[in-house]
This record gives sequence, C-alpha cells and structure tokens, in this order.
Amino acid sequence: MTIDTNSLPFVEKLLGPRRADATPWLIWHSADGERIELSGRVFDNWVAKTANLLAELFDVQEASELVFDLPVHWKSLVLAVAAWHHGAAVITPDDPQSATAALWISDRPAGAHIPASADVLGVDLAALALSFTGDLGPAEDYNTEVRAFADDYYPQPVGGSLSALRTANAELSYEQLFSHPGRAQGTILVSSELGMERLLPFAIGQWQAGDALVLVGPGVEITPRLLEGERVTARHPEH
Repeated sequence: MTIDTNSLPFVEKLLGPRRADATPWLIWHSADGERIELSGRVFDNWVAKTANLLAELFDVQEASELVFDLPVHWKSLVLAVAAWHHGAAVITPDDPQSATAALWISDRPAGAHIPASADVLGVDLAALALSFTGDLGPAEDYNTEVRAFADDYYPQPVGGSLSALRTANAELSYEQLFSHPGRAQGTILVSSELGMERLLPFAIGQWQAGDALVLVGPGVEITPRLLEGERVTARHPEH
C-alpha cells in the first residue's frame, strides 16, 4: 500500500522515512569529551518514549504549552520533537505566557524561577545519568521514567495554524516550522550557541533535507580531527 506522506502528522512525516535508518541523524559533542550518536532509528525511539511520557504523566495534548527551561542539548531536541508529536507549543521562559504554562521542562527543576502552580519535568543532561542527580524537588524525573515507556507512538494529525515554537519576540506555527526544507548539505556542524529558538527551525529544515547534524556544546574545540572524524561537509553560517 502506498502511503501519502503529505497527509501524515508533521513529526511523523519527518521521522517516518528515517525510522529504520542506522546512519547518523544527530551527533552531540560536549566539552568534557562526551560523544553521543543517535541514528534515525534511535532518535525516533527516544522521541516515541518521550511522547508517551508526556501524554501519560502530564496529559500533554494539542495546544498544550510547554516551557523549555533547558540549554541546547541532544535531549532538549528529543523533548521538543516529542512535544510536537502532540501538537503542543514549545515556549521559552521569556515568553509572557510562561508563567501560566502547565508544564516546565528544566535542568533546574527545584529553581525558584519556576511557578509553584506548574508541573515540572526534571532533566539531567549528563550522558550516563539514569536519574536526576541534583535537587529534583517535587518534579518528575525524566531520566528515571523515560525508559519505561513504549517504543512506539501513534500520533494524530495536528492543526497547521497551531503554535509550535514561541518566544517573547517570535512565533512559528506548525505549518511555518515544517514547510521549509533546507538545501541538502550532508553532515552539518552546528553550535549550541544558536539557542533553541534558532536551532530548532534549522534542525527541522535540514533533517527534512536528509542531512545529519553534529551539535557541539559550549567550550568544544572544533579541531580538524573532529571535522574529519564526523565527516562534516558544511557548517551553520553562524558557526
């Protein structure tokens, strides 16, 4: 049976063609030498587990607002794409509506900056952290919980006019975010200094083009060895 990909939910249309792919989709480098490689298959698996977690623990659904109080990291990309499976809005803490958002996702889950009325999901960004190692407060522990959820997620279509990504100064709908594939460039080096609000649209566009991303965290030295080892063929214009 032929599947019309134009009729699929936005995230399913993005991930479906690479679901069985063992080639790199996202590679993360941190300043302490951590290297995490996620193939299309592995990235999709993380997204599915996370989407199920968001639905079952927090009832995330279409038009839910999720505050991403996280730096750029491979886990924050997984969480954002999982939120979009539901048709939720990923918003930054500087957005005026963040104070009334139902869910905050944070690597500082016990921080006083998080409204007391919000549900909180704590995320430890350390590579091998099987649980949150700092002060979790009353938050749910992403690192502990996520592995228990199902490996597949079956999304429903979401409205293209809904807000997908919002900051204090800008907003992108689902149609705007997912309707601008980039130009295929191969394997692209990207710096975490872009910030979530700029990295996310760039990542979606280049993944739609079939590219892989090499994402480097703060303080990572870009050496010829790194570029050659990851077979980098292009850099983000601002890197």
